[in-house]
Amino acid sequence: MAAATTFPAIQQPDALRRAGELDALDAILPFDRREQLAELLTDDDVATLKHLAREGMGDNTMRALASDLAYLEAWCGVATGTPLPWPAPESLLLKFVAHHLWDRAERETNPEHGMPEDVAIALRLKRLLRSTGPHAPATVRRRLRAGRS
Repeated sequence: MAAATTFPAIQQPDALRRAGELDALDAILPFDRREQLAELLTDDDVATLKHLAREGMGDNTMRALASDLAYLEAWCGVATGTPLPWPAPESLLLKFVAHHLWDRAERETNPEHGMPEDVAIALRLKRLLRSTGPHAPATVRRRLRAGRS
């Protein structure tokens, strides 16, 4: 008689239920990452996010925060080949600044200045980077705050 195959204790029923609950936040959270978020978040996390969406934090603020974190995560993966550490170390944040707040005139004489072209192309393919120039300092500040929370 063959031994029964055992699988790690993945709480799929809970994750599937949480994924359904996250559907209520689909205007705020990235739907394409729903399954990943459902595995990562606890029931209490989902309840807190729903509360914040209802009463504590406006939809636009929540959407911007989710977008900023998704951008940081994608940029980190493309620029370093590793997942975004939490909280992000100062050296990584300085790399983020160097990739996003560069000088156009310097870039004309030094193509290595600013965000490397392969990183920019990868982020554009993911539809995360629309800018062809340096980012606005306020956008970089906001995203850095999200990465240091």
